[in-house]
Amino acid sequence: MPTRKRSPTPPRSSPLAFFEPCLEAEPSVEEVASVEVKRSGSPARIRKAASTAFSRHLIGGRRAPSPEGTEDVDIERLQIEGGFLDGFDVKFADGLNVLIGARGTGKTSVIELIRFALAARNHTSEAGERSAEHAEAVLADGSVTIEMSDVIDTVTVTRATGEDQPQASGDYEKPLVFSQTEIENLGLSEGGRLRLLDGFVSGGAKLASEEASAVAGIRSVFKEIAAAESDRANLASGLDTLSALNEQIKALKAQAVKHQASSADLAGKQKQLAAVTESISASAVREGVLERFAGSAQEWADALMERVEDDFGVEDWDPLDGDDPLVEARPAYAKLVAEAKALAQRFDALAGKATSDRETLMQARIARENQARSVRAEIEQSVAGAGTVSRQLTQAQTEVAQLMSRRKIVEERDHRLTLLRTRRDERIKTLDTVRSERFARRQAVAKSLSKALSPQIRVTVERYGQYAEYSKALTEALRGSGMRYTDLVTALTQSVSPQELVRFIDSNDFVSLADIASIPKDRAARLLGHLRENGAADVVVASIEDNVRMSLLDGVDYKDVENLSAGQRCTVILSIVLQHTSRTLIIDQPEDHLDNAYIATTVIKAIRNRKAHGQLIISTHNANIPVLGSADLVVEMTSDGRNGYVQVCEQLTNPKAVDAITNVMEGGREAFANRAAFYDEHEL
Repeated sequence: MPTRKRSPTPPRSSPLAFFEPCLEAEPSVEEVASVEVKRSGSPARIRKAASTAFSRHLIGGRRAPSPEGTEDVDIERLQIEGGFLDGFDVKFADGLNVLIGARGTGKTSVIELIRFALAARNHTSEAGERSAEHAEAVLADGSVTIEMSDVIDTVTVTRATGEDQPQASGDYEKPLVFSQTEIENLGLSEGGRLRLLDGFVSGGAKLASEEASAVAGIRSVFKEIAAAESDRANLASGLDTLSALNEQIKALKAQAVKHQASSADLAGKQKQLAAVTESISASAVREGVLERFAGSAQEWADALMERVEDDFGVEDWDPLDGDDPLVEARPAYAKLVAEAKALAQRFDALAGKATSDRETLMQARIARENQARSVRAEIEQSVAGAGTVSRQLTQAQTEVAQLMSRRKIVEERDHRLTLLRTRRDERIKTLDTVRSERFARRQAVAKSLSKALSPQIRVTVERYGQYAEYSKALTEALRGSGMRYTDLVTALTQSVSPQELVRFIDSNDFVSLADIASIPKDRAARLLGHLRENGAADVVVASIEDNVRMSLLDGVDYKDVENLSAGQRCTVILSIVLQHTSRTLIIDQPEDHLDNAYIATTVIKAIRNRKAHGQLIISTHNANIPVLGSADLVVEMTSDGRNGYVQVCEQLTNPKAVDAITNVMEGGREAFANRAAFYDEHEL
């Protein structure tokens, strides 16, 4: 928007005086309001202009994000190039926009193309695939462009067929789009009901981000635990022989003492051998340390060098295409890759130095072992069998020294594992806190909706009501285990939470698990062993989602939405959908399965109340919606068989809009007059 000088401060008597300081080098609040009065006369848009201006003042003139971290914007303009609706170009009003027309003229296609262009989500998994196919079929090889505005700024969003995501000039909040089938079937889907409720939850994007961060942290620490456990297992190999070796050393020393008593010069030779043996043991320990260090350094060197060798550099840029967007990044990138290569070479040098030092120690140890053999031969000549005892004692003492060195490392790994498990448990607790907060917000929304729609409709939330994801994670984790896991998964999901399962894995308490899940102990033991060996991160982070229940008062009893007729389900879902008061709401033919009495009373009342707070775009065949709903814009669609196009795009009171509604929705003036005469004649 061009920069304009700040308007003079309005007098104190002006109701907008409070907002005047909100903009520097931007239109004043009164200017914005004046423009909006001329444009649409909409009180809602004027309030929004003032609110936007004031919000920018609070954050230093920047764009004010919505609670979700995106812009609270209306759809101002929709343009379509290519396909069935080629040439479509409509500027929408900020209140109620109604799409009318005969069947097959493109009303639903307009709505699905808006969803496609803005990547607005579907509310049932089945509808998602159909929506994408519909949009791409209608668009052919074309593109959709949408202009969205928060009154002061405009965001342009474009998406073409085949593009994974829309291209946008700024942040925007996606509208809520409901197809005819979604309104009809959403109540039958646990996931659909949950997504519908989540549309009302403030801070949902922030909670989702926090949840994703916690899940990533848990997965990361599980990988660290797995690596540490594998390392510990390798280091601990043979430690269980320490007791036996120490007993063997005691027995060999006792035999050596007996041999000393039978020869006067044997004691001196054994003392000499003991000194050489101690040196050999110390050298073996040092060699083990150097070997492990060399292996670790070499792993770093290989990993870094592999990444460097796999790097193909930054993509080329043709100077004919203009200024290089990576002109500063290219040299910095090349420098970092060179540094990574140099670092790999330094790690490789460290590994080489450690290997060389180990070989030097080995040569010295071999020389001392030759010396020890010579001394043992002399001992054997003095007393028969003494040399064999000395050799066995040397071997046992050397092995014990190496094992003791590794046991210290194992103790360090055990301490690290304790810290890692503590960190894992803290992150699991953080994840549970995020999910508990989301449940609390969902519960608050459910209570608010129930209050607003009472007594006809009731909404409740049950904690831990959907086990599908947990069950799927367990099934995937047990695949390939050789166990018949179908009934096992059912037993576990109903009796053991993911967090409890982790504790059973850590403690290997298969007895308690068997008792709680009512499964045989041998199966519980095999289960824990398999999960410990193959990892349980996916199981632990699996979400046991909340279950949303929606009920309609039928007589004196509430009936669950899943047990209602199609018309009753639509009544429940549409009533809830229309409670959205801020985000743009787009609905395709909401009147299907609903009777005119309900539309003329409940639906129209909700539409009139809602349009003062947010934009509505509705396609319909029911004249009550544009007429009784006081539509701000009526768009009549028509078709020549090959293309759909706009026939009328006017305000409700415009004669063209009146004719369109009369002819398309009422069957013409004569039919409308005949019905009116019939009602007058038979008035009770």
